[in-house]
Amino acid sequence: MKLKLGQKIVFKKIHKIKLPNGKYIVVKKGDIAQVIKKVNSTTAEITYLTGEAKNYSENIKAEIDDTFNADLAAQKILNMINEQ
Repeated sequence: MKLKLGQKIVFKKIHKIKLPNGKYIVVKKGDIAQVIKKVNSTTAEITYLTGEAKNYSENIKAEIDDTFNADLAAQKILNMINEQ
């Protein structure tokens, strides 16, 4: 999957995220996350914007398009977070 920084992801299937304390968060169909950072060539960090996982961040396997302006994307993300 190839993504851009700042891109929103709408989940099509229900899945669970295991937390460090052993509990699970359920991500439901229609929940939204946003790509916030490129970790390495095959990993991106996302933050959930809606649902039970709202404000939770995790790393996913994804290729990030480097042609996107990272500074501009970071500023937009921070502005969106501050508006909420």
